[in-house]
Amino acid sequence: MTGPQIQPPAAVAAARYLPEAIFAVIVAAAMIFLYDIPLTHDVVWQFWIARQMMNGATLYRDVWEINPPLWFWSAVPIRSVAAWLSMPPLRLLIVCITALGGLSALVAGRLSATGSPTGRLTLMLMSFWLMVIGPLYDFGQREHIALICSVAYAALIARRSTGVPIQPCLALLVGIAAAYGFALKHYFAIVPVMLELWLVTRSRSLWRPIRPEIIAIGIFAVVYAITVIAFAPAFFTDNLPMVRAAYHGFESSWAMILLRPWIVIWTLIAAFFLTFGGAFGKKANPFVSTLLLVAIGYGFSYFMQRKGWLYHSVPVTGAVGLALGVRLGMADMRRLIPTVIGLFMLALPVLMPVRIGPYFNFFRGDIDLVLSTLPKGRPVFIASGEPMWGWPTVEDHGLAWPSRLYAYWMIPAIAHGEVIGPNPAPLRELAKRIQAEAALEIRCSSPALILFERRANYVYQPASFDVRGFFLRRADIRQYLAANYREWRPTRWLYVYRRVTPPDPRPTHPGCPRFAGGS
Repeated sequence: MTGPQIQPPAAVAAARYLPEAIFAVIVAAAMIFLYDIPLTHDVVWQFWIARQMMNGATLYRDVWEINPPLWFWSAVPIRSVAAWLSMPPLRLLIVCITALGGLSALVAGRLSATGSPTGRLTLMLMSFWLMVIGPLYDFGQREHIALICSVAYAALIARRSTGVPIQPCLALLVGIAAAYGFALKHYFAIVPVMLELWLVTRSRSLWRPIRPEIIAIGIFAVVYAITVIAFAPAFFTDNLPMVRAAYHGFESSWAMILLRPWIVIWTLIAAFFLTFGGAFGKKANPFVSTLLLVAIGYGFSYFMQRKGWLYHSVPVTGAVGLALGVRLGMADMRRLIPTVIGLFMLALPVLMPVRIGPYFNFFRGDIDLVLSTLPKGRPVFIASGEPMWGWPTVEDHGLAWPSRLYAYWMIPAIAHGEVIGPNPAPLRELAKRIQAEAALEIRCSSPALILFERRANYVYQPASFDVRGFFLRRADIRQYLAANYREWRPTRWLYVYRRVTPPDPRPTHPGCPRFAGGS
């Protein structure tokens, strides 16, 4: 007889980390697969702003933006590294987000205390799919990044509740990533607060206020607040007054917010937990509980923003889907009825990216025909409240965007104020301000093309509101158009004016955007 075979340490280590090795190969394959996907207009604008800042522009002065600065600031180092690597910055962004999603799934797998290697691999793959592939249409949006950062943090808090020691370095890194994700929008701050309250309630004797992840979040919050006050004070003095006056124009009706396919997914998964249990309580899997809290927190954000947009739903759908997946892997779920029902419900968020697909700009068929006639580098001016008329098409055609604004996002509120009412003084003043800004930007940049939106059934503004007429109320815009432009045959959705005179000499007016006419 021979004694038991002793495996060499290398073989033991290889077997131990085989799920992670397989997962790393899949993440690398996903990077290749996702490398050339189109990115949403918001992300293209984010990196356009980063380029302007790298060329000396000041956010909220040379670029009027409604969002806090962190998302735009974080694009600057990616652009810098991309330039050093001689690769397109948006492609590097895809690589970075895919890698971050892989790391978050890896952390979730290691901290979730899943017993078998197969179970650990399954959890990592499911996490990665729901975090990275699930939000395919809105890849790179703030909610997408917040979801990725939150899943690892939820796994960390769940592990804290068990009293099992966690390496301080790992907790610190997870905390840093979570701090960034939670800071992308002020609505997101409710998520770490809810998780901390849950941890205190569930494991009062184990709870410690001073932990690496809490230190990371606290320091990040203080530094970020000081940085915004010091380097972007116009966010408070100029940006927020405009937002308060007009951003409500994009708020949707409750019917539009609630009658969405993702609301059906959330409702079905909530019904599953109410029927079969396992959401909260001492017997619940703590990772399931923390994931559901993440979903509830981001659900609060979804309803508070009152837009009903797909990307606002991303972190809720990803978190509830992953919570359901973890729940189905528990021993008490190994029954026919809950398994079949649960797998059917899990298939809904899993298959959403297959049904929706990657980003697609529905207006490109109309706008491409117009912009493709211009040589690269020429400025174009688009007067519309919808950013998808200009983005990402302007960048794709290599044209210059002379405006400080992503789009005239104030138009829906102004239209409501003028057509339906009420029309308060701050809104009337803002209307005059953007008319004056449009006159200045047109004069400063000599656009080769000026487009006015003429859609009659715009979802956010009354159909009777005339966008072109709104801007042509100013005599200087009318006179400048008459002297330098010829109106061409309009498209189905756009009025088209082409410049027929040579561009004006580069203006020296101090009010001109510093990058007027540039790209």
